[in-house]
Amino acid sequence: MTAVWLVLGLAAAAPADSTAQLQVQARALVAASEAALARGDYEAALVQAQQAFSAHERLQAHAEAAWDLNTVGMANQYLSRYTDALDAYRRALDIDRASGSVDGEITRLNNIGNVHFLRGRYSDALQLYQEALQAVQTRATDKARARLRRMTLSNLAALNQRLGADERALDIYAQLSADETMRPNEEAQLLVNQGALMRRLGDPVKALGLYRSAQQLFARAAHRDGEISAWRNIGIAYALDLNDYSRALEAFDTALRLARESDNERGKVQALLYRGEVLRRLNRAPDALDDLQRAFTAAAATGLVEDQWKALYSIGLLHDAAGERSAARDALERAIATIESVRSDLRSVALRSEFLADKRDVYDALIWLRAGERPAPVGDLFRLMEQSRARTWQDRLQANAAPPSLTAVQARLAAGTLLVEYSVGAQGTTVVWATRSGAGAASHASHGDAARPIDLLARAVQHGDAEWRTASAAAGAVLLRDLPPLDRIAHLQIVADTALQFVPFEVLTVPGSRDLVIERAAVSYLPSAAYLLRPRRTAGRRSVWPWQRAFVAFGDPAPAAAYPLETRPIAPLPYARQEVERVAGELGGRSEVHVGDDARKALAVDGRLRAVPLVLFSTHAITDTRDPDRSRILLAPEKPGAPADYLFLREIEDLDLAGVGVVALSACSTERGKVVRGEGVEGFSRALLAAGAATAVTTLWDVADRPAAEFMTQFSFGLGRGEAPAGAMRSAKLRFIRSGQAWAHPLDWAGYVLTGEGLEPLPRVIPWQLLAAIAVFAGVLVIVALRAAVLESPSRPPRHTAG
Repeated sequence: MTAVWLVLGLAAAAPADSTAQLQVQARALVAASEAALARGDYEAALVQAQQAFSAHERLQAHAEAAWDLNTVGMANQYLSRYTDALDAYRRALDIDRASGSVDGEITRLNNIGNVHFLRGRYSDALQLYQEALQAVQTRATDKARARLRRMTLSNLAALNQRLGADERALDIYAQLSADETMRPNEEAQLLVNQGALMRRLGDPVKALGLYRSAQQLFARAAHRDGEISAWRNIGIAYALDLNDYSRALEAFDTALRLARESDNERGKVQALLYRGEVLRRLNRAPDALDDLQRAFTAAAATGLVEDQWKALYSIGLLHDAAGERSAARDALERAIATIESVRSDLRSVALRSEFLADKRDVYDALIWLRAGERPAPVGDLFRLMEQSRARTWQDRLQANAAPPSLTAVQARLAAGTLLVEYSVGAQGTTVVWATRSGAGAASHASHGDAARPIDLLARAVQHGDAEWRTASAAAGAVLLRDLPPLDRIAHLQIVADTALQFVPFEVLTVPGSRDLVIERAAVSYLPSAAYLLRPRRTAGRRSVWPWQRAFVAFGDPAPAAAYPLETRPIAPLPYARQEVERVAGELGGRSEVHVGDDARKALAVDGRLRAVPLVLFSTHAITDTRDPDRSRILLAPEKPGAPADYLFLREIEDLDLAGVGVVALSACSTERGKVVRGEGVEGFSRALLAAGAATAVTTLWDVADRPAAEFMTQFSFGLGRGEAPAGAMRSAKLRFIRSGQAWAHPLDWAGYVLTGEGLEPLPRVIPWQLLAAIAVFAGVLVIVALRAAVLESPSRPPRHTAG
């Protein structure tokens, strides 16, 4: 468990004009309050710090009085009196600003942020840490800048760890210089935070070493709260990573004893919480339930929201194991309600992006519990599934929208469409299916080799295995067994989960037949069924005039002088230019093609893509599985001889693609990306849909240049004939399957996936020939009408002139 950096300042000497007796008294009170705080005697620290504050106020030593209030705030914080702690820190901050103490101001900003952190108010904490960092960089004194910078960066890293953004936390830690001086308790807290990060990244042994070093430093510094934190984290590593429950219990017992001796409420809550979890795993249910209920009660009383949902989750698992399904459901629902209340307070997308990663187990447990009810509550299961996935992406579609109901989604399904949504958890897999007129659910428990058929299929199709049909039949039997017959289904819409997000469902064999799914129905994918209820940004058009653009493409970008972000050579794309030209020819209408030197980023971000029916990028794309912000499409240099230019994934999200029917990325592995548990794959298709495109075409693996050109030509041929994108995708795949060539293997066609609804055909291009024919016909009609008018007019009488 990460912890924020709690800062204790040292009071300075009193002014020279103060009385000697009051000076001595103030110094003694400061020393006593700090000693009491370190040993965990927080009530005594409060009394002594308040007396020191009164003495410094009488001496008009305002800067020192602010540090006394800092001690008051810390004592209240350790006692979980967060309102009182905030009041003390804010009063100290006012004094710092009035007296011009920048170093004190930075410390107080961090400590106020720490209270918000502990109470789950992460947006407020982030704002304060960032304000503190700005002050460090611009206004801190030379003497304190290095220490305050390290402190603030450590708090920012801890916040990112709490939100599941481990890679971002690593990047922040990398900014810390090894030669910056630290106090022992500050160094120890940094070790604890880094240990928590090592655990999350899969190295519990290294984490345990960091925790033990921190515990020794805290003990030598007589920092009781820090020592409690170190013992707690030692226990967590033994329990959750090394399965050494006896040592874990010893560590938690030590933490609990130290917390009780110092009346540290947060320390007691967390020691009880984790000890209860260990006892649950040891099947000591009564003892576990007692610890967990006490932990929850104390956490609720002190406002520790993270510990509340964790306690409720473990309580729910205990009740479920005892067959007490109603009590289990109540506990898990309350845990999710607590999680949702915290998430709703996160105002930044960056904070929300990985928030559910370590909380998905709670949703999975409730889904599995409800799936076991008879009859299964299909609507409730569907809502829970939607609540547990792609929430940040859903917020981009419609901020803070409630999870969609099954009834609302069914009303948006087209006739002949089957929607299938999967949820994969530790206990097993649950599937919900729906059509416009019906719905159902099923679940299957996990077992040792449950995922084997799916893994074998993924490897077989990606590596050109000649025996892929066997794997297809086995995987189809697992993934399709609970669905209604596909005989009358024209369109299969998949909302996948975890590893299933990389399975091309088109290549599955329909149970009881030799047909592939693609031979029965068109297939498309969605990160979440909420997409079907999205507010449409523009109304669809049925046709476009021949002078309007029907197609914009970027292909075969010119070589650059350098490729700053690439670690391997950039291969040429000899068929990319041909691909773009052939697609333009199949669609008809006006095309805007940017190839070679003209395939520039500036032409993609200037707004010209809005409302274009089809947009194609036939170039290299790089997906970064560590940092989505680095996923990018390679484009031509801004000017000849310059480095390569990139269109980054986050820039794609900011494009205006309203009214765009299809964006196709004909490049390698564009459906890959960083996988965030509870969120999904942060890849290009999601960014394109969030930017307003109706449909995205991407690839699950590397595609060869020539087959890619042929596939996109076949796809655009279907679009040009008026097929909907999902139907055109199916037609292209069937042509490959029936080609009789090597391209018939799924390696060359199954990797293309269509994300989005895909049921609305692109606008038809009104050809010039038709307009000319209409003009000629209209002209003939005008001539005929004029002649008829002349023939039907009465004879004109003779004209007389006056004589």
